Formats: sequence, C-alpha cells, structure tokens
Amino acid sequence: MSTNRRVSDLSFFKVFPTKKLSLLLCGAILLSGCAGNNIVKVEPSVKQLHDLNDLDRDGVIEAREKCANTVLGATIDNYGCGKVSTYIVPLKVDIKFAHNSYILPPSAFPVIQQLAEMLEEKQDLKVFIEGHTSKVGSAKQNQILSENRAKAAVSVLVKDFNISPDRVSSIGHGFERLADTRDTATAHETNRRIMAELSKTVSVNDMVWTIYTVDQVQ
Repeated sequence: MSTNRRVSDLSFFKVFPTKKLSLLLCGAILLSGCAGNNIVKVEPSVKQLHDLNDLDRDGVIEAREKCANTVLGATIDNYGCGKVSTYIVPLKVDIKFAHNSYILPPSAFPVIQQLAEMLEEKQDLKVFIEGHTSKVGSAKQNQILSENRAKAAVSVLVKDFNISPDRVSSIGHGFERLADTRDTATAHETNRRIMAELSKTVSVNDMVWTIYTVDQVQ
C-alpha cells in the first residue's frame, strides 16, 4: 500500500507542471489575440485655421474681432466693438464785477480757463461774450462799461490762452438786459456781469454693469 501511494505522489508531480504549462500557453494566446484587436492609431495633429487669441481681453476671439483695443470693461457686440453714448456738456459763463469796474476778479480766471480748454478741444467752436451792467448811472456810461467788461474776457482768451481772435467776439448791452429788474443792492450785483454759453458733444463708452456700478454712480 505504501508503494502504491508513492507511485501516486510521483504521478501528481509529473502531471502538475504539464497542466501549469498548458494554462500559461492558453493565457498567452488569449492576450496576443486581444492585443491584436485593440491597436490605437495616433492621428496627426490638426492645424488651427482661426486665431483663437483674445488680445484686447474683451471676450471676442481675434478671428471675429473687428474693433481692436476695445476699452476694458466696455459693453461690446459680437464683433468686439464697444457701444458709445453721446451727450452734450454745457458751459455757462457768468462772471460778476465790482461796481463801475471792468477788471476781472480772481474767481473769473478758472472759468475762462474752462472756456479756453473747450475752444481748444473743439476747433470749430466760436464764443460770443456779452457784457452787462446794473441800472446805476447814465446809459452811455454803462454801455461803454459793458463793452469793456466783455472785452476784458476776450483779451484773456486771446493773450493768455492763445485762442484765435476770429473765434472770439463780444458785445455790450449796458443795462438793456437786466437779469434782475429790482432797484436793490442785490439786484445791482447780479446785473454787473459778463455772460457766454457754449456746449460740446462728448462720446463715452458704455460700460458693463458690475456690483460696484451703483457705488460709482453715487
């Protein structure tokens, strides 16, 4: 009985390597078959035909961009062009004078400077300055005084700000056009003046609304 057991054990060891080898061969065959059916073919890189950059950072690619260098934060259309609004900026000159004087007060110069800047910016504009007086004294005296007041402003524009003389004109109305017809000190002070009115059209980019927009308006 012991002899038969030894023979059986020897047979087991002889058979086991054979089975193992068979399993390994079958696995290799299966793997080779799978590998042959799943070969990945690498396609060549695709050439980009359109420029997808956004150089002015407005959200529109260069391939569709029609308006370069858009103001950052402006409202734009599909082609990167900003929307612009126009409005009129008025400038009213109303400078007061001392009694019986045509010397410009110090407070007049910042106003005249604004007028000069507008004339410099808009070369097609001309300004007409009107001189006025209060109803104190003779009509002849006040007529001359009103003309001199208007000419004083013209002189500053031409000499100090280099505005062409043909773009600036003046007239004196004496006390013919009173702003206040009462015979009081306050009325006389109101009427001693020069006046001019000018306006310009300004174009401004419409900006995109943000959470800070309300604070900016306030």
